[in-house]
Amino acid sequence: MALSSSPDELVAQVARRVGTTPLQPWSKRDWLQDGPAVVYDTIGSTETVETSLRLLATGGTLVVSGVEPPKRFEWTPLYFKELRVIGSNGFGIEEVGGVAKHAMEHYFDFVAAGLDLTPVITHRFPLERWDEAVLAVKDSRHTGAVKVLLEPTR
Repeated sequence: MALSSSPDELVAQVARRVGTTPLQPWSKRDWLQDGPAVVYDTIGSTETVETSLRLLATGGTLVVSGVEPPKRFEWTPLYFKELRVIGSNGFGIEEVGGVAKHAMEHYFDFVAAGLDLTPVITHRFPLERWDEAVLAVKDSRHTGAVKVLLEPTR
């Protein structure tokens, strides 16, 4: 099941999935007290960070690995729900063949030049079994997962 990219609908969908009732604070933007314990924001935009804070359970953790230019957002849930925000940086500027640029740019160059990525895919799951895919990555020491591919349903 794919979830909505609309922040308000996403909060409602997650509330239904975890069996909780959204609360509506003074801002009129629903949030959850009993949502997920951890949210991974791989985009890092103002909208996704704000939505993540609305989703998290009280005392939860937001891991931000995506990076976009900073802007103001509604951060009231951060202190009312006593949340933790952790940054994660997986890539930086690397030098390859005397050329310094972001590691992902080098990666895309390798792919464009014909690098075959299929050997690193250890597991494939249909999109509707995303939860099993996440668990395979989480328990990679037992599953042997290196790269897990989610495939859309046809």
